[in-house]
Amino acid sequence: MRQLSIWDYLQRLLLTIVVVGFFAIMFMIAWAIIDALILLFIGLLISVILRTLAKPIIRYTPINEVFAVISVILLLVIIIALGAWLFVPELIVQTEALIVQINAAIVQVEQFLLQYAWGQDILEILFQQDPSQLPFQDLVPRFTDTFSLTLEGLTNILFMVFIGIFVALNPSLYRSGLLALMPPGGRKRTNEIIDAIVAVLRGWLLGQFISMCLIGVVVGIGLSVLGIPLALLLGIISGLFEFVPILGPIIASVPGILIAFTMGIRTALYVTLFYLVIQQLEGNIITPMVQRKTVHLPPALTITAILIMSLLFGPLAVFIATPLAAIIMVLVKMIYIEDILGSL
Repeated sequence: MRQLSIWDYLQRLLLTIVVVGFFAIMFMIAWAIIDALILLFIGLLISVILRTLAKPIIRYTPINEVFAVISVILLLVIIIALGAWLFVPELIVQTEALIVQINAAIVQVEQFLLQYAWGQDILEILFQQDPSQLPFQDLVPRFTDTFSLTLEGLTNILFMVFIGIFVALNPSLYRSGLLALMPPGGRKRTNEIIDAIVAVLRGWLLGQFISMCLIGVVVGIGLSVLGIPLALLLGIISGLFEFVPILGPIIASVPGILIAFTMGIRTALYVTLFYLVIQQLEGNIITPMVQRKTVHLPPALTITAILIMSLLFGPLAVFIATPLAAIIMVLVKMIYIEDILGSL
């Protein structure tokens, strides 16, 4: 075996330093713009949704891909506008009533805690305020912060929507650009990996949509049977929060339990038990049945991904933790297990 000369060793060392430095710089850049990358990823999910909805139109009609996607966008706009015209007024009324009910529940919980010494300690910790601080002193900063957050939220939504539309209208443009960065010998395999990633994202989105609809209907019907007011709105909230695995159903159960508390301790216990049963059914029956037909993610991997993403990048990253974990599983399977280990 030929020994390396000092010059060869220095060349390899320099190459290693350059490669490591390049990836370190790319990591720091990605960390600095992580919020934009998260919004970009959500935009890509929107493009997958649009392309998935347009797929039957492309397959069974002579309409080309661009006009099929445009047709889907127009149809979604019409459905949203019609739904807003039919249901938004009622939802606004129910939302206002829900706020009133939750405020009343908070007052009752506070009165309940005041009966006990440990409850008074909890209230002092939660609601400790400086008496010299007048409410109107921070009114202008609060208004400014609210306006800034609202403007930032609208900007982010528009960014995600337009990214999704542009990618859905011409995905081959972005795919060919990515393939051009790969060595010629690896472009075919890269194309297969991209197809696998799109397939797993479609499966995950389909599974989430089915789970959201099932949970929303079951919670709405169940709370109606238990005599809980605003059951329709609470069902919609549960269905929407089902999009966030593990944490979403827990957060969605809080309004229903608070409203039930205003109707008595026994009712609150019944509703809490109902939510626990629903969460067990969702975790052990509904989700496994749906994922068996779409994409399977181990629960431990899902929880770990959610925890890591939320700790590193904040609440917004929770929305992409599960699909990102699914993509990582595809990459590990195809690149590491099949290509690297399979070639040994």
